[in-house]
Amino acid sequence: MNLVWNPKAVPVELHSVLRTLGAEYALREGSEGVNLTFEKNSDPEILRVTRRDGHFHVSYGRDSIAARGAAYALSGQECDERIVFKTYGILFDCTRGTVMKVDSFKRWLRRLALMGYNMAMLYTKDAYQVPGEPYFGYMRGAYSLEEMKEVDAYARSLKIEMIASIQALGHLEPILRWPAYIPVKDTDSVILADEPKSYELLEKMIAFWSEAFESRRIHLGMDETHDLGRGRFMDLHGYESPFHIYNRHLNRVCGICEKFKLEPIIWSDMYFRYANKKQDYYDIGSEVPEEVKKAIPKQVQLSYWDYYHRDAAFYEKMLLRTKDLNGSAPFMASGVWTWARLWCDYEMTMGTVRPCVDACRNVGAKELIYTLWGDDGGYCEFDSAFAGLAWAADYAYNKAEDEDRTARLYEAVCGTSYRLQLVCGDLCHTFKNKNGDIGKIPPGALLWDDPLMGMVWNELPAWKEGMADDMLAELKKIMETIEPHRDDKAAGHLNHAWNLAHVLTRKLELRKRLLHAYGKRDFSTLNGIAERCIPDVIDAIEGLNDSFREQWRRNFKSYGLELMQIRLAGLAERYRELARVIGEFLDGSIDCIPELEVIHRPAGHIDSRYKYVATGGFFI
Repeated sequence: MNLVWNPKAVPVELHSVLRTLGAEYALREGSEGVNLTFEKNSDPEILRVTRRDGHFHVSYGRDSIAARGAAYALSGQECDERIVFKTYGILFDCTRGTVMKVDSFKRWLRRLALMGYNMAMLYTKDAYQVPGEPYFGYMRGAYSLEEMKEVDAYARSLKIEMIASIQALGHLEPILRWPAYIPVKDTDSVILADEPKSYELLEKMIAFWSEAFESRRIHLGMDETHDLGRGRFMDLHGYESPFHIYNRHLNRVCGICEKFKLEPIIWSDMYFRYANKKQDYYDIGSEVPEEVKKAIPKQVQLSYWDYYHRDAAFYEKMLLRTKDLNGSAPFMASGVWTWARLWCDYEMTMGTVRPCVDACRNVGAKELIYTLWGDDGGYCEFDSAFAGLAWAADYAYNKAEDEDRTARLYEAVCGTSYRLQLVCGDLCHTFKNKNGDIGKIPPGALLWDDPLMGMVWNELPAWKEGMADDMLAELKKIMETIEPHRDDKAAGHLNHAWNLAHVLTRKLELRKRLLHAYGKRDFSTLNGIAERCIPDVIDAIEGLNDSFREQWRRNFKSYGLELMQIRLAGLAERYRELARVIGEFLDGSIDCIPELEVIHRPAGHIDSRYKYVATGGFFI
């Protein structure tokens, strides 16, 4: 639908929004044929779009939500929504090699604005250039100050707040690997608290973001510091309660933030973890000591992250517990599931976001983000997340689900089929286990599973009989459904999804035939596997390598691509090795294939991370 808006009749605050969107979408300025008008409503939570005789009128309460009204008009729909969240955003993980190009992130910002998001974080760890620190972000595609200023200006034109998301204590393994940072190293991932050089480095890091973004908010991370004070700190100072080290360090970092007039946010998990011996974030029974609570700086906003629970009551309890730590309004982080996945897992996203949103409404939490992590190498097709983000926004703003409404808005924003994207979400196999609980077989685990060792395959019977056959049927259905649409690259690349399903199908079929033929000593079938099936799998892997590279180079800097290329090349070589071993078995050079002789009693333990499934060793 083509829409025309008159600058003289539209509030000036929206001009930059509509002009920025107009570079891609059918939103044109003009004084004739006007069919899109806007009116500021006194109620900040209102978004109402009405249509009459082909004319759309948008009544909006906040400037940042007006673009969603334009999206409804582009989709030919009316709406009546309440925008209860003051901050509604995303966190994009740029630390697993997935350093998004500036132009690509601008495309993301346009789509986010149209979907109703008003904040974005780029989680960077070391993916930015700190003056005087040549090993900080070395060979990692680190952002320059100019790049981040450009992103910030573009986001502001769309009424989106950019907030820095860094690490000021743990998760700093990308820099602590270098000898240059030995003086500030406590453990492999945690910086050395109380060390003056640590705070000199942190001040440089924080100064970068103070200059890069206009927002005065900064997320300092500080999550999952399980071994704080247990490395060089203990060698230097002896044992000290991690609570005390953590709060002392946090106060010093807050002092740096105060210098730059920044308002700090941190993850809340370590306060709850340090309170129980298992370091379990979600242990409702653990009690944080009062003296620890009192030592938490009052200016720090605490962020509760939870990507797992499917019970609104649990979120409510944890949000209230988080607020109780220092009295700050909790910042909620849910997730659109892109990590440990080859494609966005919509079932997991919907199953966890739904109760999270409900809980936020119930306890009055006004700030909510969705994380898009890239654990284990960022190998997800991240553009597949747009369908999850569209669904999440629809649910948050309407309290109820309407697939047709979501599909029409998504298709107007992304230019492709919402439902076809959802079909590809089944690449992550979901099932009910023997206890009736929801289980997952992450597709990454299947992809990395070694063709000789088959450690993932060997665990499948513990979950469910016939699991491989179920997955094969599902994968073939995905391929059949998206086959006519493989050229569609408007959001998640459907050709890439097809290639993913193709490789997994070939792998599962080959493994099934291999074990049967080897067990029966069916030499004819084994010969066919070596001569025909294995080359077919290798061809499929090459096709996947090509489509992965294509979608990567569209969105991300070149750094990080090498991880997937090394893994896929290694996988192809292992299939060549399987062919060699079969040949040696057939010609009598060896009397058995040791890996296929192993008798294993599976417990159902499947870890999707490459280093845990690609090899029985651990030097990788």
